[in-house]
Amino acid sequence: MSELVYLVADIGATHARFQCCEIASDGAASLLAEPFILTTQNFTTANELSAAVTAQWPHLSFAGALFAVAGPIDLVSGDVTVLNTGLRLPRQHLEATFDCSVVCVNDFYAQAHAVPHLSEYRSVRNKDAQEGSPDAKDQPLALLGPGSGLGMATLIPQPHNQWRVVASEGGHADLAPGSFLEAELWSVLAQQHQHVCWETVLSGPGLVNLYRAISGIWGSAAEDLSPAQISAAGVQMADPVCLQTLETFAGLLGSAAANFALMVGARGGVYLGGGLVAKLADFLHTSPLRRRFDERGDLSAYVKAIPVHLITQSEPGLLGASHCLARRFAQSL
Repeated sequence: MSELVYLVADIGATHARFQCCEIASDGAASLLAEPFILTTQNFTTANELSAAVTAQWPHLSFAGALFAVAGPIDLVSGDVTVLNTGLRLPRQHLEATFDCSVVCVNDFYAQAHAVPHLSEYRSVRNKDAQEGSPDAKDQPLALLGPGSGLGMATLIPQPHNQWRVVASEGGHADLAPGSFLEAELWSVLAQQHQHVCWETVLSGPGLVNLYRAISGIWGSAAEDLSPAQISAAGVQMADPVCLQTLETFAGLLGSAAANFALMVGARGGVYLGGGLVAKLADFLHTSPLRRRFDERGDLSAYVKAIPVHLITQSEPGLLGASHCLARRFAQSL
């Protein structure tokens, strides 16, 4: 390892991932060794979590750290609480424990920094249109990630091959049905939720919402299935409701991605990430996703030229966190 070693973390409601990294003299970030992965719910305090990490690297002194966390960041203190766990991570405590400067950011904001550096993704191609253009590399990129919620972010090109990440809460924009079935689903969901937005259907909990709503419309009894069980049954075509749930999910994801691309002018490409996308990559590749993405009326030709990619790379959160950290700490080198 180099003389200066940094720590990056990607902490969600299920797993807390940690990895060492270094920053080269030109500001490029490189992850070191293998990630150290913990189960988030095994920890109730920041003391317990930080103790497990320091025990993993007892002889290392970190030059700085960046924690990418699934939860809102307190803009004054920099503290963060992990969603759905109650685990609070006070920034000052982390700095005292690791004896270095610590930055806490939203996990999806950090993951967006990985997009220009991805080496593993699958393109969902449009057979009827020529994707991309000679100047596409100078155009904005869009990232959507259905997970515990629906994250959205835009990457805007900057001089010297840099990118500016702009986070968004677009997942909370109103859901726009694109078929008679989706209109009926909206009607059902509106009776159950105060606000029906894209996140209501494009997330892990959203997959369950879709499954239960479709079960009701079809007049079948909904079982108590998890997102993973719904996905497995749908992919294996073992249950017609689960299959329709995945088909509907894919179509809605295509519509949401196209809407976001139009809003931010993401002519450089749209990237779809998150655990759900990675696990459903084979299914999504041949699903209605691309067709629905392209159905934009007068602007269909515009979106047909936009590449759509499914992120399949392992640990994109840590990759993004390392590059986000490099942007924050490079000036101190």
